[in-house]
Amino acid sequence: MNGQDEHIDSEKKDVLREIANIGAGHAATALAALLDRPIVQSIPDVELVPLNDVPDRLGGPDKTVASGLIELSGDVSAFFMVVLNLEQADRIINMMLGDIGRETSGAIWQLSELEESVVSETVNILGGSYLTAICEMTGLCANQSTPYLCVDMVGAVLSVVLAEAGKAGDFAIVFKSELFNNDECIMGDIILLPDEQSCGKILKSLGFE
Repeated sequence: MNGQDEHIDSEKKDVLREIANIGAGHAATALAALLDRPIVQSIPDVELVPLNDVPDRLGGPDKTVASGLIELSGDVSAFFMVVLNLEQADRIINMMLGDIGRETSGAIWQLSELEESVVSETVNILGGSYLTAICEMTGLCANQSTPYLCVDMVGAVLSVVLAEAGKAGDFAIVFKSELFNNDECIMGDIILLPDEQSCGKILKSLGFE
């Protein structure tokens, strides 16, 4: 997949959707154990999105989100960007710590150290679940960093990722696999930002030249 591709053909999309399905399944199992309640997953989807269009896919550059950034190293050089809207992050915190009635409007929304730990562990589980799925499907080996958690506008968060990545490719792979508890969505988008070499390596390992 090179920088000129603006969509995924159906065969590649089916394979990437299977990664999303496996990743969401791992995440649902792990989160059910962490939260001690049933978690079900939606039918997954996947998109190849130009980097400039990523903010719009996430609700616009000015939307405030809780985002975890995870660096991947080893056979794959990439970043995972796990994006939760504030309501989703609140639900996860409330499931773990009880309803704390936090204000969720813009810059007022802040995390205590304990709440940050809860969200960070959730991000770690989500990122690790998708990394495991990628490694299972490709046979590649990769390690993940400790998540860097930030609460900011989508545009600012993406700028941080791109500044850290430096050598990221022109496109992001957006995995859309929602997880639900009692009809409430507690998981947002998982965005993979590989460099061009790693993107090609992943596809080659999946059987695409």
